[in-house]
Amino acid sequence: MENRRRKAVLAAAVFLAALSGAAAQEQQGQEHQPLEGVWDISVTVRSCTTGAVLATGRVIQMFSDGGTMTEIADRSNRSAGLGTWRHLGGRSYSTLHKSIEYSAAGTFNGTTVITRELELSKTGDEFTATTTFENFDANDQLFNTGCATSTATRFE
Repeated sequence: MENRRRKAVLAAAVFLAALSGAAAQEQQGQEHQPLEGVWDISVTVRSCTTGAVLATGRVIQMFSDGGTMTEIADRSNRSAGLGTWRHLGGRSYSTLHKSIEYSAAGTFNGTTVITRELELSKTGDEFTATTTFENFDANDQLFNTGCATSTATRFE
């Protein structure tokens, strides 16, 4: 009888531990999804010194497993951007990508390098970000730097 009771208590303990672990995993999943996926992003270009709004725009970014990313902007004079992303810890990530700029006539005009620091929401369905960008001319000479903020929603 004592042996059966021990087995029953042990079985109950194992069951409760498994149930508790599954609940913790489910709660973790609700609090945080990984960055991978497609995002619809509203960008606000700002003065780096005053924070004043200079321009607004939209981009779509795709973050792939393994740390690569692709961006398509709402500007016809810019190529798709290609780059990388990395997890900094918690809900924080950083990205680095580059795109090619074209003149109105369609000739190569230079490149833009964009660095973004972003923070996912608790649900992982939104993020906010701060951005810096560097514009290089056709001879790879830096001629402009800028700042931006953005908000994003996961596209599903």
